[in-house]
Amino acid sequence: MTEKNTKARRHIQRAGSIFDVNYDDKTYRNIKKILECHRECIFGPDFFDFSLAGKSPISDMIPYLYRCFISRDEISDAAVNKMVMQILNDEKTADVLYDTLEQIKAFTAEEKKKKTNSDTDEGELYYKILKRLYFTEAYPVETDIYLDLDLSPNQYSYRKEEATMLFGIYFWQRCLAYWDTRKEDIGRIQLEEGREDLRLKGFEAG
Repeated sequence: MTEKNTKARRHIQRAGSIFDVNYDDKTYRNIKKILECHRECIFGPDFFDFSLAGKSPISDMIPYLYRCFISRDEISDAAVNKMVMQILNDEKTADVLYDTLEQIKAFTAEEKKKKTNSDTDEGELYYKILKRLYFTEAYPVETDIYLDLDLSPNQYSYRKEEATMLFGIYFWQRCLAYWDTRKEDIGRIQLEEGREDLRLKGFEAG
C-alpha cells in the first residue's frame, strides 16, 4: 500500500475502525477481490450461472465474510465468488454494490463549513475511479484512467487505494443491515479468531 498520509485517508481509517475494517494490505486485497469478482460476473466473457450460488439469504454469508475479514489470512477466491453470486442472485441485495458506489460520491474529507469553491470532493473522484475500474463494460486501462482524470501516476495510486478502502467500509455497513444476529455472533467470532483486540461497541451501536 502507499504511504501517503492524506486527510482523506485519515478520515477513512477512523471510519473503518468503528466497524473493525483495518486500513491494511490484506483488507485492501479482500475488497479488491470482491470488486474484481463483481466485474467478471457482470461483464466477463464467460456466462455465469447465478443459480449455482443457491437461494441462501445473504444473511447466512455475512458472518463468514466477517470472519474472513478479521482473520489473519486473506479471503479465498471461492468464498468471494460464492458471496458475490449470492448478492447478485438475491433481488433484495442485487444492487448493493451499485448502491455502495453511488454512496461514495458524497464523501468529503473537508467539513462543509470549511469548504471553499476551489475544493474538490474526494468522493466524486473515487466514484469515477471505481466506476471505470469495476462498473463499466470497457476493459479498464489504468493509464487512460489517470490521464483522463488529470492525475499523476502517484496521485492515482493513493486515490485508488483510498477509494477501494472506502468502498469496503460502505459495503460492510450495508451488509450489517442484513445481519440480524450480529450482536450474538460478533463476540463469538472475534474470540474464535483470537481477535479480542477488536471492539464490539461499534457494531452494538449500529
